[in-house]
Amino acid sequence: MFLRGFVLIASVEMAMAQADPGRAVEVLRNNCLACHGASMQMSGLRLDTREGLMKGGDKGPAVVAGSSAQSRLIKFVAHTAQPAMPPGKKLAEGDVAVLRAWIDGGAAWPSGEAKPEVKPPTWWSFRPVAPAAKAATIDQFIAAKLAEQKLTPAARADRMALVRRAYLDLHGLPPTFEQAQQFINDKSPEAWPKLIDQLLTSLRYGEKWGRHWLDLVRYGDTAGFEQDPYLLDAWRYRDYVIDSFNADKPYDRFIKEQIAGDELWPDDPKARMGTGYFTVGTNRDMLYKVEDINRVESLTDFVDTTSSVFLGLTVGCARCHDHKFDPIPQRDYYRLQAIFTPAVKNRIFLDYNGARGYDIGLNYREFKLRDIGNEIDTIQKPYREAIRKRKLAALPKDLREAFEAEEGKRTQEQSILVDSNPAALKISQDEIFKDLSADDRARLDLLGRRLVGMYANHTSGPIAPGVMDPDRVAPDTYMPLRGQGGLGVKVPAGLLTALGGTDIPEPPPEATTTYRRKALAEWIADPKHPLTARVMANRIWQFHFGRGLVATPSDYGTRGQAPSHPELLDMLAGRLVEGQWSIKAMHRLIMTSETYQRSANPSSEAREKDPQNVWLSSFSRRRLTAEEVRDGVLQTAGTLNLKMGGRPVVPPQTKEELYGMSQSPDNFWPVSWNKDDHTRRTVYTLVRRSYRPPMTEAFDGLDGTLHCARRDESTVAPQSLTLMNSDFAYSQARAFAARLSKLGSPAAIVSAAFKDALAREATAEEQQLSKAFLEKQRERTGSMEAAVVELARGLFNLNEFLYVD
Repeated sequence: MFLRGFVLIASVEMAMAQADPGRAVEVLRNNCLACHGASMQMSGLRLDTREGLMKGGDKGPAVVAGSSAQSRLIKFVAHTAQPAMPPGKKLAEGDVAVLRAWIDGGAAWPSGEAKPEVKPPTWWSFRPVAPAAKAATIDQFIAAKLAEQKLTPAARADRMALVRRAYLDLHGLPPTFEQAQQFINDKSPEAWPKLIDQLLTSLRYGEKWGRHWLDLVRYGDTAGFEQDPYLLDAWRYRDYVIDSFNADKPYDRFIKEQIAGDELWPDDPKARMGTGYFTVGTNRDMLYKVEDINRVESLTDFVDTTSSVFLGLTVGCARCHDHKFDPIPQRDYYRLQAIFTPAVKNRIFLDYNGARGYDIGLNYREFKLRDIGNEIDTIQKPYREAIRKRKLAALPKDLREAFEAEEGKRTQEQSILVDSNPAALKISQDEIFKDLSADDRARLDLLGRRLVGMYANHTSGPIAPGVMDPDRVAPDTYMPLRGQGGLGVKVPAGLLTALGGTDIPEPPPEATTTYRRKALAEWIADPKHPLTARVMANRIWQFHFGRGLVATPSDYGTRGQAPSHPELLDMLAGRLVEGQWSIKAMHRLIMTSETYQRSANPSSEAREKDPQNVWLSSFSRRRLTAEEVRDGVLQTAGTLNLKMGGRPVVPPQTKEELYGMSQSPDNFWPVSWNKDDHTRRTVYTLVRRSYRPPMTEAFDGLDGTLHCARRDESTVAPQSLTLMNSDFAYSQARAFAARLSKLGSPAAIVSAAFKDALAREATAEEQQLSKAFLEKQRERTGSMEAAVVELARGLFNLNEFLYVD
């Protein structure tokens, strides 16, 4: 009896000890608060306060006071329900017993318990940008790392290498011979910074650096998917980007205009043009009966692209579950998606009266076109039927019978015959015109003149694509729950909790928009945001050096690479903010450093110890981009058209280059009528998502389908074959040769060819070899001009032409 009473007393004392609130909260603190504390609440659950316990998360209350058996917290930590917590381990039985007893006893919170300390983020990119020493320079940071690695920096590059490097980095065009000589012969100490300033003030700068940005925001002139229809006014956004870089628009303003220009500057059409960012990606807007799918894919694109471009985070990985590596819960993904849910695509009137007049003109024109189209069909129909009968009669019997059978009643063999002969009964306009009577020809001629008159001034109207919120009330957003049907859990619009983001408040009663994108834009563009300035400073560095200080420029999470020079990255980020977010100031800072001006010839020791040139003992040689190759060929040939802006240009392609298209080339690749436009800069040519021209394909160009932070840089045989044998290379070589051949003597031709292609004089050896080559080719082809074509093709393929040292 005594023993039984002793055991009972001991059990009560043990239960009381286990029910101690202090011990229970300690168990939570040691095992749960990393994911469910003040800095992050995965699944919407916060366990560092009693209120958070009772409120619970996306799955409901975590604790039912007085009943551990009904409490989700116990089921999860005891691994009797999913998801088992904490991830990857199981609590000790004693700790589970402590939590059970505490909950059964009412789950009281410790009296006088101080609020849990909010620990600073542990991952480097989530911490605030460290203030850099005011006098610190790029070269000091680089020198320190080189000394640490025991590497010797390369000497300064020669002036020819520097001027070519600067022109291609800032303009995407090589210098002309005269431009190169001007810098080479300027011996003043200010020659280099003066050259940089000169290049930054040129309109060519925006074309080059605008193209970088268009890569990031998945720009295209077509919508992608099956039909790949045109985005008729996407070019307005492209021109907005180029103009913004040329104007050195502060980067924080650039961010805000693209994410929320309509909410921040509703009366400024030029600022609202930035929201074209949301309209130039892939979409199914013209593919009907899939509106729900299109909406989901568009919202997914907005979240994924925005987080990658501006924050350098792979938030898209949290769409279906909590991010596996970064502190981004699935709930945060849908809180971000809720920001974009109210937005609808709209048209921005750049000039109200002009846009209204344009729309009225379209309306009148369409009314007339329907009448004209009906009249054309009336005239042509009997001829079309007669031609079809003739063609049908000329077909073999089995094929004729296949076409004559009703479509739904054809046998399998007949269906195969029809599908295999799509052009058998195709009738062209030329065939119809050949059969027309004189009267019908006159009637069509009259209609043709009317059409010409109607379209004499038909061009793009003063209208740009963009987005807006139509109301202050937003549709609800739900986070789906795996294994459960229905809408899921309703979530509010909000920002990333791991970065201190909170729910976005409701707009004031008088608001005409939700102000959700405004809140996002201001949060991203906040000078104190730990990622924004770092990400952009690193992108600028990467586009100059070929590799970022963070080698994963759109992944600053735990799976990305840590910065090679963290203090330097923070210095650059700080300077970007201190310099009023001026991107041109960042170019000056980087390009005037000794690091940027080093030779591209590393020491043998550096090649062995640092083959990727992470520590920057030398400049990294790079191959030209697809745009630089094409533009460089055009400039060398003397055919480059520097006209800026406007509708995308569609240069001609050969029949072989267009082979395999699912649509008629007249629709899929309608060549621009104005031949002068065919040689405009590549940034202005049509970006079709379902087709890449041979030059773009060979030199690792983009189709604009997805965000691209860094281009591939391959070296493959088709590159040389394209520059030797493509119709484009031949036509430009012929244009180059036609100009050079007028100089007469082989010596003069060779001298001019090297100046135009490489911006330098030919050496004595090059003169001798080139003249001998011209003579052999003249004998083989029969003319000096044809020989010069061969020389031009050879120059286009030189490493000196295709690479930047």
